[in-house]
Amino acid sequence: MPTFQITRSKTVAAPLQTIGDLEEVVGLLLAPIFPPRRGIRLLGVSLSSLERQTLQTEPQLRLAL
Repeated sequence: MPTFQITRSKTVAAPLQTIGDLEEVVGLLLAPIFPPRRGIRLLGVSLSSLERQTLQTEPQLRLAL
């Protein structure tokens, strides 16, 4: 039985504030393939551009691209 790999990615406009926000993004990425026809052997989620939350009162500035 051949195996194959499916990858999905999503870039969000603002930092995720809660685990619930992360679960929502992951759910949206998985929705098109559920229910899987043959099962899932391994599922991974990675995060990048992580920052510590600071006590600053003003939001981070963004570049207008």
